[in-house]
Amino acid sequence: MAYGMDAAYATLEQMVEDQENDNLRRQEEARERQRRLDALARERQEIGRKQEQRRRELEAQLAASLAASQAQVQRLRQQQAQRLAQMQQRQQQQTASAEASKAAALASQAAAEESKALSMAAGQAVSSSLGILSNAGGKQGRTATVSKRQKRGSGGRRTTSALRIGQTGSASGSGSNLAI
Repeated sequence: MAYGMDAAYATLEQMVEDQENDNLRRQEEARERQRRLDALARERQEIGRKQEQRRRELEAQLAASLAASQAQVQRLRQQQAQRLAQMQQRQQQQTASAEASKAAALASQAAAEESKALSMAAGQAVSSSLGILSNAGGKQGRTATVSKRQKRGSGGRRTTSALRIGQTGSASGSGSNLAI
């Protein structure tokens, strides 16, 4: 029986040894799994850190892009305001120029009308003067008279004349000698 006990004991030892080997193998597998899990956790942490860094970079790019867009919008608004001011200034200049041209044209027209009126007045004055001179009563004023020969024997003819201003006659040699 001692052999049976030894065999049972050997079997039991073998079983215990197998169990210990199995436990060691399981522990080693568990450690290996834990190492893999730890490596995966480190990888996930690294991926999370990189994702966080990438998120921050994207937020910074977004902020920079937004600031650039706002600056561009502001520049466009300023350019539009400048263009509008320039257009208004040009329009005011054109309006002022048109008004100045209109005023100059009106002044020129007034000067032309005044010149025409002065010419007409001068023409009427000349015409009136000539009319007055040509229609001065229709009778001839006194002219120099030649006396007849006197019977006294000696002496020649005498000429007498009287000055009459404003009287004219219609015969030759009579009338005023006026130049205008």
